Amino acid sequence: MSQEKVDKKKFEKTHRRSLLRKKKLEEFLSIACVCVIAVGIVAWIGFSVYTKVENSKEANTTSQFYEIDSSALQEYLGSLQE
Repeated sequence: MSQEKVDKKKFEKTHRRSLLRKKKLEEFLSIACVCVIAVGIVAWIGFSVYTKVENSKEANTTSQFYEIDSSALQEYLGSLQE
């Protein structure tokens, strides 16, 4: 083995706890970042759906309704049955 490899192994052996702690911390932070991004995306989609639903409710309440007089149709159907 070269002296560089020996020194690297010795350093890893003496600092094993701190290296493991650092590695676990990096893994935790990466998982936390992914979770924060996922929650942000879900919240954004939920807010978008909510605003679309609210806008469609407003559009439905402003629609106009027309009353149809069906007395002529009833008279015609009544004359057909006689």
